[in-house]
Amino acid sequence: MIGLLRSHAEILRRLHDLGVDLEDPRPRTVTRDQFNVFPQMPQPGATDALPEGRDLSGVDIGDDAISVRVVGVPHTTLVAFLSGTCLTCERFWDAFSRPAELGLAPNVRLVVVTKSPGEESPARISEVAPAGIPVVMSSEAWQAYSVPGSPYFVLVDGPSGKARGEGTGIDWPQVRGLLEQVADDEVFASQLEARRVPKPSADDARERRVDAELMSAGIRPGDPSLYGSPATGEATTEPGTDGEPGRRSA
Repeated sequence: MIGLLRSHAEILRRLHDLGVDLEDPRPRTVTRDQFNVFPQMPQPGATDALPEGRDLSGVDIGDDAISVRVVGVPHTTLVAFLSGTCLTCERFWDAFSRPAELGLAPNVRLVVVTKSPGEESPARISEVAPAGIPVVMSSEAWQAYSVPGSPYFVLVDGPSGKARGEGTGIDWPQVRGLLEQVADDEVFASQLEARRVPKPSADDARERRVDAELMSAGIRPGDPSLYGSPATGEATTEPGTDGEPGRRSA
């Protein structure tokens, strides 16, 4: 799942580098030569380029200062970067207006981030802003998370401050499905860890080495030389064969 999110993220960033305005609803033609800048897509599980989590600060739609902690909190934060003008964002604004139907896990907090006033219309955002969900207007947050365009989502683990995934989607059901896959992957990872066979200790390795040496000397389980004399408890000495001296067992 993270690989899929990263693929979406890489596509958005490359389009942004080409000068494609992802928030402009007007169609734009990208030439075949420009598409050649996509030689490879990120491999599944590639998380090395995921952004660090950042606390959010800016103003709300009433132009009052607002800050939302993302790092060092016990919950996970889904940061939704939206615009008041992009057509795809309208689907998410509409979905967020019904928080009870979002289906987020209990430990996931949703925060919407738009660009700052001057780059985004507070009046427009006030029309679409959902009740009960924090809306932070902050262009600085877009820069901190290297957001290439909207809609865009970053899922941040609060305790570690690390992003667990990022990317985009065409509507909320698709993004929610990706979030559920993240949870499923974590459950699978924990189950796999529980079934992991412990690595052998140094004592186990030494015991296997001794067994191998005994086997190479022809001493197998049950060999009398492995046991002390019944009367003295001392190791026994076996008579030699073919004129060879006797062998004292360890």
